Amino acid sequence: MGKKPKDEEVLIRSVSRAFQILQVINRRGNPTIMEIKEDVGLPYPTVYRMIVTLAHEGLIECEPARKRYRPTELVWSLVAGYQPQDNVAMTAQPILNRLTSELLWPVALSARVGSRMMVKATTHAMSTQTFVNYYPGYTLPLTDCASGHAYFAFCSEEERDLIRRSFEQSAAGIADWGPVMLNNPHFLDRIRADGFSTYARNVHNETPGKTSSISVPVLFSGAARNCLTLIFFERAMPISDAVARYAGPL
Repeated sequence: MGKKPKDEEVLIRSVSRAFQILQVINRRGNPTIMEIKEDVGLPYPTVYRMIVTLAHEGLIECEPARKRYRPTELVWSLVAGYQPQDNVAMTAQPILNRLTSELLWPVALSARVGSRMMVKATTHAMSTQTFVNYYPGYTLPLTDCASGHAYFAFCSEEERDLIRRSFEQSAAGIADWGPVMLNNPHFLDRIRADGFSTYARNVHNETPGKTSSISVPVLFSGAARNCLTLIFFERAMPISDAVARYAGPL
């Protein structure tokens, strides 16, 4: 009986790349091919062929007046059978709005989707204290953001093991210090003791190094299901001041 191949040995790389490009187009908001290329880190000819294929299938289209790409309504067919587990984003939005009205800084509710944290609801559009209006669907690497750290520290042990295994199977996607977060109990104990996580000079967003964040878990039955994050200008205050002012309200 032959040896069963590992998951990574049967992956169809072109399919993975196509989904990666779709995610970039959704996250970026009408990017150019060069912007897509920068995000996915693939050669221009490869990205171009993927773009042409996705456009041929009707999932994306090129804007008439400029060489920028956007998803079409056909992408909804990819989620037609999905049923959300709860309406937490809808319930949370008025709370987020109130927080931003009181604290002035934008806040966001996010949830884990694979190895990333996805924004489910946000107040960036209602705050003047932001560089970019991020919208639901924007994602950040779990190992490289405050919400990912808070989520990982407060999720169930079973889910933590699942996340660790998924990263071990794609080690190239982990930042240099990623294994420290995934395997160092002291790192997680400190977040649990504080009740929140922080991340200075966020790097995986549209303005790298210009914002910092504080994030707290939203718990259901004792385990994190979402995270609530406040984002502020890095030059406005040190992390310690932001914690003193905003960790309590969050």
